[in-house]
Amino acid sequence: MRGRREFFAHWENKLGLLLVFVFLVGAVFAPLISPQDEKNPGAFKQVGRQTDLYPHPPSRDAILGTLPSQYDVFHTLVWGMRSAMGFGLLVAVGSFMLGVFFGSVAGYAGGFVNSLMMRIADAFLTFPTVAGVVFLQQLIGMSINAMGGTFYFNIGTLGKILYFAEEPTAFMTLLTKVDPVMIILILFSWVPYARLVNSIVLTLKQTDYVQAARALGGSSLWVVRRHLIPNSIGPALVLGARDVGSAVILQATFTFIGLGGSSPWGILLSMGRKFVLGTGGSLLTHWWVYLPVTLAVILFGVAWNLVGDGLNDVLTPGSHSELFMKAGETEKEPAQTSSAKKPALVAPTSPQVSQAILRVRRVSETDTDLVLLEARKCVSVDDLPHALNAYQYLIQHSRSIKDVLPDLAQLVKKHPRDPRVWQTLGDALDCAGDSNHAAKSYEQARKLMQQ
Repeated sequence: MRGRREFFAHWENKLGLLLVFVFLVGAVFAPLISPQDEKNPGAFKQVGRQTDLYPHPPSRDAILGTLPSQYDVFHTLVWGMRSAMGFGLLVAVGSFMLGVFFGSVAGYAGGFVNSLMMRIADAFLTFPTVAGVVFLQQLIGMSINAMGGTFYFNIGTLGKILYFAEEPTAFMTLLTKVDPVMIILILFSWVPYARLVNSIVLTLKQTDYVQAARALGGSSLWVVRRHLIPNSIGPALVLGARDVGSAVILQATFTFIGLGGSSPWGILLSMGRKFVLGTGGSLLTHWWVYLPVTLAVILFGVAWNLVGDGLNDVLTPGSHSELFMKAGETEKEPAQTSSAKKPALVAPTSPQVSQAILRVRRVSETDTDLVLLEARKCVSVDDLPHALNAYQYLIQHSRSIKDVLPDLAQLVKKHPRDPRVWQTLGDALDCAGDSNHAAKSYEQARKLMQQ
């Protein structure tokens, strides 16, 4: 009762709890707030023509406007709440459980065992999170490719692309479900919890009630579970509340820069990045492409930090405050990271695409390429040969490659057994400088041609 009065005595704690409640309601009632498209369910919903690559302001059909290809901003914003809440809680709970158990066991053991275990924990702090995400992605991709599959991470804004020549095994299916960002954040976020709990347990195990429990014949596991963990997790809970928000911010960041992750908010920001600056450098011309989702990410992080501060006032005793501040200084900073042979498979240029090419004049970088529009028009009417010819023309002239890659990634999902699609994707990747993925695409095209 006293703790609740302390928590609600500060308006910041009330504000944080209110914001968390709003995000929780949005996550739980997302299907009612913004129903999914029955034909294409997911966090993204199109409310207009896919070939319309210009974002439109708020309207009756899209109350927060649309992005290029007419994706509804409000729909992704709402469903992003569910994704963010689930991701943040899973990372925080996983890190909390691993760190509390490791730190309490090491502290109770003491001596050489404690020193060895904590040095192992410190070793995790030296490994940069960004490098861990990239390493795990490559490891999963190579494992699937070695077993006969094809697996790409983050081509354009479409996330993963998978292709299996045969029925995938249970292990291959499991690998495709792994979220590298979540796994790495858990593996490298538990150390502050371990250090915090370890320092408290080293003090608590000298208290009279713990010594009495051991003298009465209590096993080590029982003493740790019954006395040490319950009396040392208060500061860890505070750290966990704060980590919910920071994990979601990191996920959105990794997704935005293309290093992994499947944050709908990060993808939303990435899709609208070209329109952040409008005519004359104004930030208000297309405000809906970045402002709503940016505010959502910021408020999500602020909300959980305010809740963490409130829990700190309630759960953290004065004798542990210095220990908590020391643990808070152990945050990790992500470190900075750092032409394949083509198969003989060329489709002739059609008269339809040739006429579209002749109509093209040099356009500015901000305009949509007319050949790209022609290619997408052919895709919309299932005219695959003409579409591939148009894409080949763009690739040969190194035009709109960043827009061509997501289109071809979608075509690969739609026509996974067509070697022409894989070859064209390889050409685009080769033009973009991604020779490794280009070689895999050409190899897949050869395999399909030989079948």
